[in-house]
Amino acid sequence: MLIYGKEIRERIKARVKEQADITPMAMAIIQVGDNEASRLYVRSIEKFGFDVGIKVELFNYPDDTSHETLAGKIEQLNLAPEFTGIMLQTPLPSGLNYGHLVNSIVWHKEVEGLHNYNLGRLLSREEGVKPSTPKAVMSILKGHGVDMDGQKVTIVGRSLVVGSPLAVMMTRENATIRLCHSHTHDLAEETRGADIVVVAVGKPNLITADMVKDECVIIDVGINFDENGQVIGDVSDAAKARARLASAVPGGIGVLTVAELFDNLCILKRQDQG
Repeated sequence: MLIYGKEIRERIKARVKEQADITPMAMAIIQVGDNEASRLYVRSIEKFGFDVGIKVELFNYPDDTSHETLAGKIEQLNLAPEFTGIMLQTPLPSGLNYGHLVNSIVWHKEVEGLHNYNLGRLLSREEGVKPSTPKAVMSILKGHGVDMDGQKVTIVGRSLVVGSPLAVMMTRENATIRLCHSHTHDLAEETRGADIVVVAVGKPNLITADMVKDECVIIDVGINFDENGQVIGDVSDAAKARARLASAVPGGIGVLTVAELFDNLCILKRQDQG
């Protein structure tokens, strides 16, 4: 059965709007270039912000923008009291150091939870912002009654944006984690034995029906475009047909990720007030 994130998203949206009505917030987004997936994501952020009454301001730069220019803009936004949170949209063109740039955002304004300080708080189980896509994965699992305690989980993709922090978050739920990547020798063997499979690679239909077991749970984080411009995930429809629950693409993790980003913004605001 396909599962969607809309109902969970609406609950988060109502909670965010309630806080925004009491305490004004604003988010700054820095985007470099015109990647199609990034453009769609930023538009969805802008729409969510409009719906809940939170200002979202986009600062868009051409592909050839220098590291120094972006660092200067980040420093300016760090000092701008009107912005509660700052987001550096990925992917960045080659030659730009994402790690250096995201860590030049002051940690208490870094809204995606990817600053080293915020990741450290995640590892040490402190309260604070957490990466928004892993938060979305956790929300859709819990929202559809999936108990992770004692379950075998295979996560495909070890990025700092999704796979690695998600492994930490699911371990806290007492799941047993296998984190796979490009050097994994037999990916199919790892996914076939899993009760829960999470895929976040960016390769369309990477996971096929023979790579999963019946009645598993599949969370498809991938956002890709086919030859007709349609959005498709990392997991084939045939694989999802074998699952007890499988997240839809589009309509699953993507819509929740935006909501979780704004939930992070609310956390930053409360931290600032505290």
